[in-house]
Amino acid sequence: MTIRRTEGSTPVSLRPTTDTSAPAKAKNVLRVKDGFESVSRTGAAAGAQPTAAAAATSQASTTGAPSAQVGRLALDSKEAQQAIQTSLKHLTPPLTASNLLAANKAGPTLAAKSVERDELGMTHVRLDRMHEGVKVFGEQVISHLGADGKVSSVTGEQNAIPAGLGTQKTKLAPQQAIDIAKKELGGKADKQPSSERVVYQDADGKYRAAYQVEVTQIAGQEKPKKQNYIIDANTGAVLESFNKIGGWSKKAAAPMQVNGTASPNAAIPDKGQVESKITFPDNVTVDKLSLDLNIKHTFSGDLKVTLTSPSGKSHVVQDRKGGSADDIAGSFDLSKAFAGENTKGEWTLKVEDKAARDVGTLNNWSLNIQAKETTPPPTDPQNPPAGTADDLSMYSGHVDLKTKKEADGTYSLEDSTRGKGVVTYDANNKTTASGQTKITDDNDKWGEATDPARAKAAVDAHYGAAMTYDFMKNIMGRDSIDGAGEKLVSYVHVRNNYVNAFWDGEKMSYGDGDGKQSGPLTTLDIAGHEIAHGLTERTAGLIYSGESGGLNESFSDIIGTGVEWYAAQNNPEAKWNWTVGEAAWTPNNGTDEDGLRYMNDPTKDNYSVDNYKNYPKQTEVHGSSGISNNAFYLLVEGGKNKTSGLEVKGGIGMEDGLKIFTRALTTYMTPRTTFAQAREATIKAATDLHGADSVQVQKVKDAWTAVGVN
Repeated sequence: MTIRRTEGSTPVSLRPTTDTSAPAKAKNVLRVKDGFESVSRTGAAAGAQPTAAAAATSQASTTGAPSAQVGRLALDSKEAQQAIQTSLKHLTPPLTASNLLAANKAGPTLAAKSVERDELGMTHVRLDRMHEGVKVFGEQVISHLGADGKVSSVTGEQNAIPAGLGTQKTKLAPQQAIDIAKKELGGKADKQPSSERVVYQDADGKYRAAYQVEVTQIAGQEKPKKQNYIIDANTGAVLESFNKIGGWSKKAAAPMQVNGTASPNAAIPDKGQVESKITFPDNVTVDKLSLDLNIKHTFSGDLKVTLTSPSGKSHVVQDRKGGSADDIAGSFDLSKAFAGENTKGEWTLKVEDKAARDVGTLNNWSLNIQAKETTPPPTDPQNPPAGTADDLSMYSGHVDLKTKKEADGTYSLEDSTRGKGVVTYDANNKTTASGQTKITDDNDKWGEATDPARAKAAVDAHYGAAMTYDFMKNIMGRDSIDGAGEKLVSYVHVRNNYVNAFWDGEKMSYGDGDGKQSGPLTTLDIAGHEIAHGLTERTAGLIYSGESGGLNESFSDIIGTGVEWYAAQNNPEAKWNWTVGEAAWTPNNGTDEDGLRYMNDPTKDNYSVDNYKNYPKQTEVHGSSGISNNAFYLLVEGGKNKTSGLEVKGGIGMEDGLKIFTRALTTYMTPRTTFAQAREATIKAATDLHGADSVQVQKVKDAWTAVGVN
């Protein structure tokens, strides 16, 4: 059993900001309208953050020296400590004789979690809220210092908490809370669960003494879990639960058989015609197609029967053939006529009576289609494009992998040119990724026809992690997910026929797929999506439930699409679009349009919502992610939200959109951020980058308004 109290944070000696003697509103509570505070207190400058140009000018004038270190600062460094102390002085009232004793008894009320300096010269101090030495679950305050070293704004708020919730003895011991969590989860945990005493604010706004218990089930699980339970420390009630590991929700595989029947029972007018339609929602490629007909007619020689596909291709099934025979009944093989056609859409059967005096009825008809098994044609590995991109991937064409030469002359997937490294290992089809089985190549030319099959997925995983690192470095101005070059570790070949990929808090695990529902889940957008969960974990810490959970999933979709876009700027064989996971998903359906989610039209998957008005109908995190996914799409491209009909006239482009949204995530969001607060965070980020009166700020507002977030 592990009992944590302030994991991941450095407690600081800080006077209380609330009156802990009563739960009522306290005199010194920090209140922030809409999640942000522009303030002017001791040593603090009021107003908005400077734009990039203003920040650079301010820094040059105040320091007279080159820009300071950008990225995450060590908490014990002089620069970080100075920023922390400036923030604490700003956030707390002065000590008086009357509150000195209470301050000493209560202990620290904020614990420094991270300090980061950005490219604008601003420093951001992220602080976990504490109460009587106990962490307040999901509550953080972020102090934003301008280039002049003064606090210019604060994100977050501190509501009054009743005295005693952190110090009073509870009815449940930590192990009892763990036992409750294990019973809730069922099955055997991979390791001893951890329990941390916390103060928790429930849905009604009441603070409670609680335990946060994490139970891990990864080995052998189709849906791996790091399940977290918030358990009332006195009653044992489960107040909230969520799984920190997202993964990819299973979706029905594209069918290999597509069948449809219509029974119009429609009269065929003398010298007239009748039409009937069958609509298929599935988009697969026709390999074999048969038409079954049941037409009652006194003279079949009068009739012309035509079938037309959704693309408009037509084939005459019968043209007044049959002599003196009556009726048309039976099966017609039309495979040759419609081979290669896509099934999705309306198929139309037209029956025409071409002669007088005879009548009949189109009783029923059906289409039976067998899908064609297809895979994308490989690029010729012997003829790569000019340059250094001589490695062949499954999904992105020719790429340039950075590797390590081993002592035996082979090369392994270890890249030391990016941060603290990017490395890809073979999980050997074990139920959990572990060990360091290297994937090697004899001549450092990966993807050749003679290479081992196990190397194929590894090429894409390694490339995806490298592009994600480069995206963060060059678009976000960030050195890996932690801002300090954190090593990106990936494992391929996890389990057998595993349709999933996930970030477990330390590393990436990729399944090979089952060949029908998915291929190896190592595409650029999936790699970027999952590694982005690590970024969110290291920064905003968006809790994986409720509105913050929907935002967590959405920002992974946004960054995953951003990585796909970024790679495509320099790699003509890498393609990007607004569909999530399409390159790996349903690999045999002959189209790259079928994916898991659609950012340009979230409702297309018949699961997600695209507007906040429908949030109560869909609170599951993958489904609610469509709200902010569509806001981002509208910001970048412009267009209309399908539900509201509101239009954003013209977008700001992918790069500006990505910089605004990712800055909002890492700089202005906290664990419990809501959609409304996300709107404010992106407005603030756009203001930092482009100024309060900029087109970009207005477009951010328009995009959120279109998806119903105001």
